[in-house]
Order: sequence, then C-alpha cells, then structure tokens
Amino acid sequence: MSKLKQADLKVGDSVRYQPEHYGEDQWENGVVKEISEHITDSVRVVYNCGGEWHKYQEYTSAMTCLTDLKVGWK
Repeated sequence: MSKLKQADLKVGDSVRYQPEHYGEDQWENGVVKEISEHITDSVRVVYNCGGEWHKYQEYTSAMTCLTDLKVGWK
C-alpha cells in the first residue's frame, strides 16, 4: 500500500486515526480540518464534535501524522 500524502487529502475529508500499534478493530474517525503548507507530514483533524460532523470547523482539531491516518471511516 502506498504512503498517504497531503496531496491525497482535502479539507472536509473523512479519515480514521489508526496507528500501527492499534489492532484492526481499533480506530477513531475524524474529519480533516486544516492542511498546512509548512508542515508536510501532518494535518489537523477533528475527532470529537458530539456527532455534529457538519459543524466540524467549529471544533478543536489535533495535529495528526499522515502515517497514522487512513482515508475513510469504519
């Protein structure tokens, strides 16, 4: 499988946090909030928004390494 790159993502994309040490049955869904031009190995992702995913821009995001993300939700 090829390595995820910033160019593969856009703001609003659904992603899941699933680092190598997680099992296949462990993940956390999120939405890409911000992609920095200056930081190329990470993006900002909203994980907690009380189920109001349509308002993800109003919630706090976490800087997340691309190596820990996969495209799409489970």
